[in-house]
Amino acid sequence: MIIDDIIEAVNDADFDIDFKGLFTVSKALFTTFGIYKATTIWNKSTSALAKPAIRLLGFNAVLVALITIYKLTRREIAPLFVLQCLSHYSCFLTFAALAGFGSHPRIKKGKRGDRRIALAIWSLHFLYAAVLVVGFMWAECNEGHVYPISFLLSDSLLLISYIMLLYVKKRGFDVSDLKKNDDGANDGTTDKEDLELFEAQVAAFFSQQRILVIWHFVEMILGYVLFNVFLEEAVICDENGDAWVFNFKGGKAFLLLHTYGVKQGLGVASKVFFKTVKKVNKKRAEAASAKAKGE
Repeated sequence: MIIDDIIEAVNDADFDIDFKGLFTVSKALFTTFGIYKATTIWNKSTSALAKPAIRLLGFNAVLVALITIYKLTRREIAPLFVLQCLSHYSCFLTFAALAGFGSHPRIKKGKRGDRRIALAIWSLHFLYAAVLVVGFMWAECNEGHVYPISFLLSDSLLLISYIMLLYVKKRGFDVSDLKKNDDGANDGTTDKEDLELFEAQVAAFFSQQRILVIWHFVEMILGYVLFNVFLEEAVICDENGDAWVFNFKGGKAFLLLHTYGVKQGLGVASKVFFKTVKKVNKKRAEAASAKAKGE
């Protein structure tokens, strides 16, 4: 009886609950809470990497809020492109933070490799800025070409960034090279645990970066081939040419690919600076416990 009365009262009130919106906001709050937990860990750290990690995590928290607002209120192409490009840039900044402040002996000694490494890092800063500006101006939807060239520029830069950062890693920050040939780079200021954490963070970064490269490559194929040739009516341009119109579920999946890719990119910093740290610390604790039991 009481339940029936409650249901009748809700129906009379004519509540219009957007469960999809609530779910989107809930996920954003959960992600933001995870970022907050990560920053509390780094706030207690004396590592040189602490401040860059906290700043990057804060930057990502802002982007999480913006992509959530976009999903709830907008459908224009240009803002989505900006968010995607900044998501890619956030991934790059994750490695830049590791390369500049990580627990590697050459970094601690102030030797960040040769000039080619510095040139690669600064070139990527410039390229992301250029693609962001040019891509924003070109983020338009044209009849017969619903996938703007802006996304092609952004995704291509992600691939270029991945290749260049692999070069940087091999050139100056490959831990395996130190293990094979200790050329004096490690002067005793970097202990084994620091190197272990650095190696785990770099491995986590490139693992996530590979996933993103594959994801956005598939996204480009779908955008340029599937929705332009085989599913032409799934996604069309609005009358102003600055937004997409989705005619059925296949079209909405097109937008989901983009927003999910943006969020995955924003999760890289959390995986490197939070989940990897927790995983390494757990591994150390288990090893110490096993050693104590053995003694």
